[in-house]
Amino acid sequence: MAFDSLNDFFTMCYVAPIGDIRCHGAYVWSAYGLTALAIAWNIATPILRNRQIKQAIRRKLRREQIQNESKA
Repeated sequence: MAFDSLNDFFTMCYVAPIGDIRCHGAYVWSAYGLTALAIAWNIATPILRNRQIKQAIRRKLRREQIQNESKA
């Protein structure tokens, strides 16, 4: 196994060849988090925009229908 414990996995700590301990877990996990956030944003944005467009079309159709009924 690459890491000795689960804590080492999350902190991404390892002993460098020169003998010091290096940890880069904060960088790795924040990069994963930002990537997940960007993917979620790219999925959610078109869905929400589609809903807004459909609502605007429904409002316009209702407005036109009311105008046509009042003229008749």
